[in-house]
Amino acid sequence: MDYIKVKGLQKDEVIGLVKEWIKLYPHSFNPEVNFWFYQLADNQVVIGLHDDLSTLAVSLLVIYLTSAVKDAQDAEPVVAFVTVDDNEILLKQNYGRRAKIVAKSTDDDSTGVIILLENNYCVDYYFHGKAHKIKDSQLVFEEPALPESIENTEKEEIFVGDVIPKKIIEKSLEPDASPWKKLMWYAICTVVGLGIGFLLVYLYF
Repeated sequence: MDYIKVKGLQKDEVIGLVKEWIKLYPHSFNPEVNFWFYQLADNQVVIGLHDDLSTLAVSLLVIYLTSAVKDAQDAEPVVAFVTVDDNEILLKQNYGRRAKIVAKSTDDDSTGVIILLENNYCVDYYFHGKAHKIKDSQLVFEEPALPESIENTEKEEIFVGDVIPKKIIEKSLEPDASPWKKLMWYAICTVVGLGIGFLLVYLYF
């Protein structure tokens, strides 16, 4: 299961942030892509991620959420755990491995993430060029177990199709909507998303 853990915000606040993030990428996801939300007892919110979300997309969402919660009371680093199934950031030989993704920086000029694989191979990535191996990172991959109750508990769920009008999504998925155009949207909207994230922090905290 791929998921993100957020501490420092209530579930409704996290849902609102994810909806705003989706709106930044109207040309990137199918309407069936969904997110589910579960409130843990220790003031953490788990965001369940759809299998179609790439490592790049999850990294951008981690950056966006990190910008929003960094001034929240009792906040902890936003962290994602995913199974690698694409090569947008990592090489194909990493397919099937679990990865931990955290923000390295949310500054406009150096926005980046750290990706730590289950074999403790570690890279940083700044949303341009290639990922770079971090030598002697001293980081050790650990993935805390989620409560078993999550599997059988009703969770709040949203779909991309509920947030973005279907006509916009269908137009973006036409044959001439190339992957390169989508990646260009990723790069442009990252900067916009960070600005909105800082504005949300200013307004609510």
